Amino acid sequence: MATDYNAIAKEYQASKLLPWRNYVESHTFFELAGDLADLDVLDLACGEGFYTRQIKYRGAAQVTGVDISDGMIQLAREAEAASQLGLNYHCQDVLLLDLDKKFDLICASYLLNYARTADELCQMSRVIVNHLKPGGRFITINSNPDYRGSVASMFPYGFTRENDSYEEGAAITYRFYQSATSHIAVTNYHLEKSTHETALQSAGLSQIQWHPVKVSPEGVEIHGSDYWSAILSWQPVIGLSCVRAKE
Repeated sequence: MATDYNAIAKEYQASKLLPWRNYVESHTFFELAGDLADLDVLDLACGEGFYTRQIKYRGAAQVTGVDISDGMIQLAREAEAASQLGLNYHCQDVLLLDLDKKFDLICASYLLNYARTADELCQMSRVIVNHLKPGGRFITINSNPDYRGSVASMFPYGFTRENDSYEEGAAITYRFYQSATSHIAVTNYHLEKSTHETALQSAGLSQIQWHPVKVSPEGVEIHGSDYWSAILSWQPVIGLSCVRAKE
């Protein structure tokens, strides 16, 4: 069952404050993004604008956010009204997206893992290419298809990951804990790396690379290296980058 983000928008927003989000996910995301100065950026599956705002703070000329949840987009627009950065937000399904515009960089924090089938992944890939300038890049943080940790492996970081199976299209349940007994659940879907690569290549993307997540030096300084050993060993999420060929 697809996740109803409207019902958990504020709780999911709060989950972005977990230490691993900052020192592992965000650190890896912005290493992949590189220099953002003066770029026109499209942030897919933007949620409440967590990365959309940071991309603008880091020098992007313009940032557009897209998310399927009107609850999430409402939070993003409230943040924009409170601190106006010139960000544009659209409540749309990425599978149907057509902004009639091309961008220097398209990024996503957990988009491809909502595709239930290879066909849906191919459609996401086509939408990405249709909105990307020749020579432009797509970067994302995604559920790692190769993850094989136990349910309890990630609990020290405030979440768990449960795979129904490793068959194509099988559900992955993430639970984000506010306390030991209170949590919200988010559903993703398992598709193999080869399925991702085929979809991206068939849409016209090349130089496809998978990037293990890393912990920032600040994260090691604050929490110590031992604290991060499980997440770095099991790699529940992973980075991905590719390029649209120049015409």
